[in-house]
Amino acid sequence: MQKGIWLRKNKVRNVYPYLSSNIECDVIVVGGGICGAITAYFLAKDGFKVCVIEKNIIGYNTTGVSSACITDFIDELYTKSCINKEKNIERKLLDLKKKANSLLDEIIVDIGKNEYLKKTDYTILNTKMFQKSMLKNEINMRNSVGEKVDFNDSNSGINIKQGARLIDSYDFTSRIFEYISSYPNVHIFENTELMEVKTFYDYVEVKTQNDFSIKANSLILTTSIDSLQVSNIPNVEMYKRFSVALKTDIKKKMCIKVLNDIPVYIRSDDYGNVIVSGIDTRYTFKMDNPKYIDTLEKENQKRLKSVLYKMFPKVEITDEIVSYSGNIYTSKDNLPVICEIESIPNVYLNIGMGSSSISQMLIGADILKEAIKGYYKKEMNLFKINR
Repeated sequence: MQKGIWLRKNKVRNVYPYLSSNIECDVIVVGGGICGAITAYFLAKDGFKVCVIEKNIIGYNTTGVSSACITDFIDELYTKSCINKEKNIERKLLDLKKKANSLLDEIIVDIGKNEYLKKTDYTILNTKMFQKSMLKNEINMRNSVGEKVDFNDSNSGINIKQGARLIDSYDFTSRIFEYISSYPNVHIFENTELMEVKTFYDYVEVKTQNDFSIKANSLILTTSIDSLQVSNIPNVEMYKRFSVALKTDIKKKMCIKVLNDIPVYIRSDDYGNVIVSGIDTRYTFKMDNPKYIDTLEKENQKRLKSVLYKMFPKVEITDEIVSYSGNIYTSKDNLPVICEIESIPNVYLNIGMGSSSISQMLIGADILKEAIKGYYKKEMNLFKINR
């Protein structure tokens, strides 16, 4: 298992037991990553008896390699993929984005990490060629849905003032689980893998790898791998995203998206640590070969460093902390999958897609909290499997 910067930076905060007996609850949450944490948090606060099962260790895998940039704007992939303008989808997405930010604030205050409330500017750059007319259209479109966007100082991109938050994804996830573990209605199990799902008219039963079972009214899948195994989700593709974490002399926070042929993301903190991520590469069976993926990682990490050097030619890199890669999933329209699986009663999906997945997870957790009570919000129509 590769360790990203967050897993190297943090010690394991808590150890949770594995499932050692049959148990019953209201809702089973599959996945101990950032999405599972967010989903379980809102269910627990609403009084549900929740069981979280994680096949490895809380906060590892995808969460551990996330760049953990949470932006306040609507991703341009959303707006470019919205065909039906009459329904004003951009406005709906903007409202949901604002809702996601208020939900995030609630969590941050509860877990006592108020520094995550601070925001920094979010910049989108076009480094291939100067296309002022394209950027102007982008600004007009974003301002039309209520975003406050303008050209940056060099007119080479757009700037969203105070448009991003930079968090430590492992710290954030582990603190949420630590917070809700004190609730008497919450049980968290590590090293407990979902092996089988049996569904009935009014309940769900799962079997784990150690041959114990959990019976519940509902099941929420929060990991893409488990979701794809249980349900056929169309138009979903897996990519490898490559990252390199560097110690530099940059002493300011920044969050930048660089529009090359394949986008590159740059984020930093107050201490000179910079993460450069991107060059998303569609998964092929060759990536199962350790030698192949090692060669690919080295090539792409050189490319990522070159992007940083081009943007900051005088930057001094004092140390390469770690280089790594992780899986991300995308849908055709880059919208999340938040719904009940029609063919499998009482089983729901909360799956974020692409680079705005954390905001999507927050929206999904809020929607599904009501859905399992029988209150289906109309926003679910935007995010159903066969939309």
